[in-house]
Amino acid sequence: MTNIADLNSGADANPRTMSWVAIVLSFVAVLLDGLDTSSIGVAAPAIATDFKVSPASLTAAFATTSLGAVLGYLASGSLVSRWQARRVLIASVAAFGGLSLVTPLVSSVEQLAALRLVTAIGLGTALPPAVAIATTQCPRRLREAVAVIVATGMAAGGILGGILGAVLTARFGWKSLFYVGGALPLVFSITLLLWLPRPITERDQTPASERKGFRRSLQLIRDLLAPGFAVRTVSLWIFSFLLFADGYTLVFWLPSLLRKLGFSPEFSQLGVSLFSAGGFIANIVVVLLVSRFPITRVLLLANMLAVVSAAGLAMHDLVPLGISLLIVGTGAGLISCSVGQSALAVSIYPESLRAQGVGFSAAAGRIGSIVGPAVAGLLVSMDLDPKSILLTITIPAFLSIFALLPHLQRDEMRRPVRRPL
Repeated sequence: MTNIADLNSGADANPRTMSWVAIVLSFVAVLLDGLDTSSIGVAAPAIATDFKVSPASLTAAFATTSLGAVLGYLASGSLVSRWQARRVLIASVAAFGGLSLVTPLVSSVEQLAALRLVTAIGLGTALPPAVAIATTQCPRRLREAVAVIVATGMAAGGILGGILGAVLTARFGWKSLFYVGGALPLVFSITLLLWLPRPITERDQTPASERKGFRRSLQLIRDLLAPGFAVRTVSLWIFSFLLFADGYTLVFWLPSLLRKLGFSPEFSQLGVSLFSAGGFIANIVVVLLVSRFPITRVLLLANMLAVVSAAGLAMHDLVPLGISLLIVGTGAGLISCSVGQSALAVSIYPESLRAQGVGFSAAAGRIGSIVGPAVAGLLVSMDLDPKSILLTITIPAFLSIFALLPHLQRDEMRRPVRRPL
């Protein structure tokens, strides 16, 4: 059986090649995750027409997609501990690929919602091991940047999903999007099996008391809410909840809202690509900025961009070019904040609490990804004007600015005082 020494020697034999192979393959795995996650929102208008139901009837499918992702995310830690990150990543990519191929066979909204729940468990399970594999194959000083790069694959997948949706559904119907979105991960899982390096695991160096999973959850919460961390921990959770709620609401509902505003089916589906493209570009900018400025200030600027762009989206007398720019701006702000909350968590906690802090912050965000689309679905079912719904979406993003205030105050306290000469 391969042991740690074997893994280390294998990585050291050609570290540059091993690192880039792991990072690229992990990024593509997350990209395909993002493709299949966004596919339900991209295809929603066509599915509603095919099933002869209103778009609001698909709220259950959106909610179960987010719920399944939460369950997958929470399960990934124990699965990786038992089966190792490489096996979990390969299995999850194959699972959501195979289940996506089954999606065109459903004949009712209830069947679709149930299948999306199971599919999304595989989707949620993929990201943590992908990040773990990539970050163990690079120098320590680059691990945070590599984690952001790999997570950016989710936005890249949203771009691809919108483009494929606009092209495929117009020519071959909505089912073709799931056929392609299922076949690609299945083929790629074979690529992972053949070429994905085994990560250098530190599991054997971890005390047994640190590997008891749920039995330590209450103690972990106490540690995160201890004096000195409590205010920033709660504000971080609120920030993540609000930003994920807004981001996933637009991923799932933007095509339907654009259709209600009178845009063509093709442009409505491209809306998700524009939204994700904004996030993709902004994530690259965030990676460059965090080495020079406090992450809190970077997130504040991104947050303000999201609020202004989303408000403009709601109030603009819409023309394709103008709304395209506003969608890009909204995605840039929301997606970069959703990714950047992990870096904010890293800046808050010491090494002994860092993994737990990042995990609980992401879990709070995933809960928001359930609540946000569900509330939007309720508003759509009430036949509320789409501009009013878009304006409502600005409220969580605006409130999340206040959640950053404790972190900004902490940054000011840490800033060295310059004494006059």
